[in-house]
Amino acid sequence: MSRTGTGQRVIGVTLRPARIEDSHRVWTWRNDPDTRRASLDSAVVPLHVHEAWFRQSLGRTDRRIYIVLADEVESGVVRLDVSGREAEVSIHLDPHWRGRGVGTLALRALTEQAFGSLGLESLVAFVKADNATSLNVFRSAGFLVDRDGEVVRLIRART
Repeated sequence: MSRTGTGQRVIGVTLRPARIEDSHRVWTWRNDPDTRRASLDSAVVPLHVHEAWFRQSLGRTDRRIYIVLADEVESGVVRLDVSGREAEVSIHLDPHWRGRGVGTLALRALTEQAFGSLGLESLVAFVKADNATSLNVFRSAGFLVDRDGEVVRLIRART
């Protein structure tokens, strides 16, 4: 269990594979103004562009997209872009679920999946240096700073 910043409790966070019907929800989360400000690519993504990308992504063997379920409610998305035994991690949450510990729990669940059934050896993430919230979430999930700069590279190795 995780006590949230708002005093509410998140009972549990799980992941489920994304489905085509999740496309619009993921697009909405991706285009949230705070998400865009924190993203390396802050441009608004048009719906038709996202839908094509999402459909194509679901068919790729080197990409895994999971919907984050907080207390069984769709609350965000995490993605792995796999290259060999390593994967790059991406995460964004529904604005209503931010500040409740969901991000950290989602990254921990993703790590278990990546190092478990997917057999990966390491995970990397790239976060803007001024995005203290995301940096703290990744650190809380066991990621370590590998390289500082305008964009911080974080890594989590299989133990």
